[in-house]
Amino acid sequence: MRIIITLGVLMLLVGCQRNNPTNNEDKNSKEEKDKIIINVETSESYLGEAKATFKSTAVLAADKAAMVTTKTAGIILDIKVEEGDSVEKGDLLMVLESDEQRLALKSATANYEKSLNNLQRAEQLVEKGLTNKEQIDNLKFETKSLKASMDQAKMNLSFTQIRAPFDGLVTQRLIKIGNLIQAATAVFEVVDFNSLQAKIDVPEHQWHIMKSGLKVEFDFDAIPDQLITGEIIRVSPIIDSNSGTFEVTVAVDNSAGILRPGLFAKANIVFDERNDVVLVNKDAIIREDDSSYIYIVENENQVKKQAVELGYEMPDVYEIKSGLSPQQQVVTTGKNNLTPDVEINVVNYEQDISL
Repeated sequence: MRIIITLGVLMLLVGCQRNNPTNNEDKNSKEEKDKIIINVETSESYLGEAKATFKSTAVLAADKAAMVTTKTAGIILDIKVEEGDSVEKGDLLMVLESDEQRLALKSATANYEKSLNNLQRAEQLVEKGLTNKEQIDNLKFETKSLKASMDQAKMNLSFTQIRAPFDGLVTQRLIKIGNLIQAATAVFEVVDFNSLQAKIDVPEHQWHIMKSGLKVEFDFDAIPDQLITGEIIRVSPIIDSNSGTFEVTVAVDNSAGILRPGLFAKANIVFDERNDVVLVNKDAIIREDDSSYIYIVENENQVKKQAVELGYEMPDVYEIKSGLSPQQQVVTTGKNNLTPDVEINVVNYEQDISL
């Protein structure tokens, strides 16, 4: 009797299971509900150029900038240029009164010409024996002295005309017509905007990598979205013991004429470049202690955590020396929520918006 009851119970249980086919479906449905799907953004690794840079700041200054001064006293009769005018070397900027200088030149010229005539007559007389060599020599010295006086008078007259010392732009006019000015008075400032330079202080531990000819890239807040380049032309041979830095001088390309002295810039000195290296968006990098990782997309909705060796760091990308090939999809946004066993849904928001 006991055995019969047991078999009956078993048959009853088996029948119940056969009559309830939804058990497996419920189990599968539960597993589907428990599966985690995470939205992520991705980008693709690619081949490009890697640059090693030293980052600093700089203020532009003109290497050729002169405060033009007078060399004689006088009243200003005429002003030929204004602020903002372009000038070439030797262009007339201003005219001083010159009556006194002109009279002095006429007198000096007359004295010289008189002495020169006396010398020429004496040289004719000496051939006839009517004068001697000593008189000739004295007249020669006198003529040379008077010639120097005449040249000095010409120079003094030229000082009444103030001229540009080099090609450039008039940035300041410091005088007015009718002013009585003295010698060594500043009257104009002239600046050559094609001689712009930047002085950059570099820490002493970078001494071994700085040299003339290195390219420098400038980012100016006043000129957005435009990269300006320059080149190191001098490296100071001494280190400032107070700051622990040395100075490098960079010639800045202003061929477009858009830069001005005094502009502030972010400067990147490029001391090494490598071509055809793997680059990846910096947002893809995960830091863990001394190691770096990325998540690589596989089979559209799976990810693989991969260790990588980083190379040069640039503003938006990293060079990857090992662990990643070009044209691989890597996770940039949402990576902190990932584990290798989760599924992902790639949603590139910026691309969707642009479409």
